[in-house]
Amino acid sequence: MTDLIEPPETLRGELQPAPQKRRRPWQKKPRQPEIDKNTLIGQHWITPYLLSTPAVVMVLALLAFPVAYAFWGSLFETERIGGEPQFVGLELYLDLFSDPDFLWSINRTVVFVAGCLILGITLAIAFAFALNKALGGLRILRGLTILPYVVSGVAAAVMFRLLFNQDFGWVNKVLGLVGIDDVGWFVSPTLAMIAVIVAQVWTDLPLAILLILGGLQTINADLLDAADVDGATGWTRAWRISIPLVAPQIVLATVWFSYSTLTALGVVLALTGGGPLNATETLPVTLYETAFKNFQIHRALAIVVIVLFLNTLLTLLYVGVGRRFDIGD
Repeated sequence: MTDLIEPPETLRGELQPAPQKRRRPWQKKPRQPEIDKNTLIGQHWITPYLLSTPAVVMVLALLAFPVAYAFWGSLFETERIGGEPQFVGLELYLDLFSDPDFLWSINRTVVFVAGCLILGITLAIAFAFALNKALGGLRILRGLTILPYVVSGVAAAVMFRLLFNQDFGWVNKVLGLVGIDDVGWFVSPTLAMIAVIVAQVWTDLPLAILLILGGLQTINADLLDAADVDGATGWTRAWRISIPLVAPQIVLATVWFSYSTLTALGVVLALTGGGPLNATETLPVTLYETAFKNFQIHRALAIVVIVLFLNTLLTLLYVGVGRRFDIGD
């Protein structure tokens, strides 16, 4: 009976699996057998592409075509309004970057965007943590947070124009209580930039707060409870646990602030008009004056392309920094 169950000695070596050879580092990995996805989902491989075609066409029509048109138009120039366009290549770009006024507007834009990012992201994080702790009836503040976002930029500029008024503005009244009188916010170039930054941050802050607040709402409470058990203070818990977990939302809020401030026109134009002494003349203001005051349409299109390039570059920078530090992984 044993002979019938166990194989003969001559066959035992043949029944044992052959030892697998170790793959050398320079050798390719063996290809895994491909699974026919069509048998799993019951559709042809081209079906997802057909379903997404309407969305792709709409995006190309609404975004890609205007961008391509702006770039193509920036390669031409006319000697007079309504004249025949002449192909000049990149001459308009070279002319812009050799113009001291345009370089000054880039300088003002860098200061404006940096100030809005620093102030805006700091306030967004602080308010998001405060609203996350709101209990009971105070939760209505989360809904009221969006109100500044629905106010138009021009209306916000008029409001801040009154608040920063040198004679009867509430800001100067408060400063007068501590001995600071008659501050000319729209006379000093530095103070004018500060006023514009504060007004712009006020209009863009709600969305950034809600983005970060949404991230805080998704944090597992067990992690925070474990930190309390370990004796972590509120600041340590926020810095070591909460902020790293909402880092993707902070990056998204940074992208939003960067885009909004780099293309902001209504607040700056209505509040200061680019003054005093061109201290707040950012790229959108220069674009507005070039297109609608000087009627240099092709030159304005070149500025549009530059603003788009800067927006893309900054967005890629934020995303790259996030990936560098494994944010969101």
